[in-house]
Amino acid sequence: MFGRIAHRAPLGVAALLAAVIMVAVLTTGALAQTRFLGQTRLAHREADLDVLAFPACVNLVAVKLKALRGAAEINLLVVTYGNGAVDRLPVRHRIREGGETRWIDLRGGRRCVRSIAVVGDTERSRDQTIIQFWGR
Repeated sequence: MFGRIAHRAPLGVAALLAAVIMVAVLTTGALAQTRFLGQTRLAHREADLDVLAFPACVNLVAVKLKALRGAAEINLLVVTYGNGAVDRLPVRHRIREGGETRWIDLRGGRRCVRSIAVVGDTERSRDQTIIQFWGR
């Protein structure tokens, strides 16, 4: 009886180890797909508009914004696709210095993006806040 339990235990450990390795590989693959797209500066004035344009089509499913050198209030993203279609994505998110937004999904899945405009302003910052764009 104890022989059977001891015999099954290594199989359970092997299955657990295989599952852990699979999760690590999938997580690493998802992180590798995240890429820096560029950055811009938001001014202290209300509803400042800054555009990040791409010289070539960038295929994305989602974007994330990060704030450096100050906090920002992001109201809206305006995404222009390769076919000329435009999406207005309400964000309404306050980002503290060093913070970031959630992943904001683009409508329609993976899309060819030509530019992303951000509408917002800095929050209690004396200088302009740097906004970084990340995509996946």
